[in-house]
Amino acid sequence: MCVSVFVCVRISARNLFTMRLKTTEFQSLFTEGLKGLAGLFEKHQYELRIAGGAVRDLLSGKRPEDVDFATTATPEQMKSLFQAAGIRMINNKGEKHGTITARLHNENFEVTTLRVDVQTDGRHAEVEFTMDWQKDAERRDLTINSMFLGLDGTLYDYFKGYEDLQNHRVRFVGSPEQRIQEDFLRILRYFRFT
Repeated sequence: MCVSVFVCVRISARNLFTMRLKTTEFQSLFTEGLKGLAGLFEKHQYELRIAGGAVRDLLSGKRPEDVDFATTATPEQMKSLFQAAGIRMINNKGEKHGTITARLHNENFEVTTLRVDVQTDGRHAEVEFTMDWQKDAERRDLTINSMFLGLDGTLYDYFKGYEDLQNHRVRFVGSPEQRIQEDFLRILRYFRFT
């Protein structure tokens, strides 16, 4: 079921639920910086989507304070396109996990390559990059944090996160035991959202 600010699009064979978000909170994100970032990724034919908690907030009718992005571009590809465009990159601490922070129009944008966890130790993960959005969603903690939002407003929801959000239900993606073993702090996140 969709409310008036959404246009339902389809349900695919991969259990992907999509719909189109059309809210003022979503539209307010499109600053000159984000427009520049989006144009750059589009020009180089890399997908760029809003990820995680910002999607949850937008679907709840809130303007997110922090917006993270996910992409099919690798860190090396991002660095190359940012350098070619003369865009400053800051804080390279996240690069080994796939995150590049770019500064456009006095705004910082954290963009992370899609990834899968190869090995975890209960707190940190060794990651491998992927181009599969569902694989990246599978590694996330909660269904309400595993959704992506295209810059055209299309919601990509593989694990019924939107339904859980509507029903005020907090569920882990897949096996709760596995998610907690990957990162013990997910227990705290679970209780925070509960």
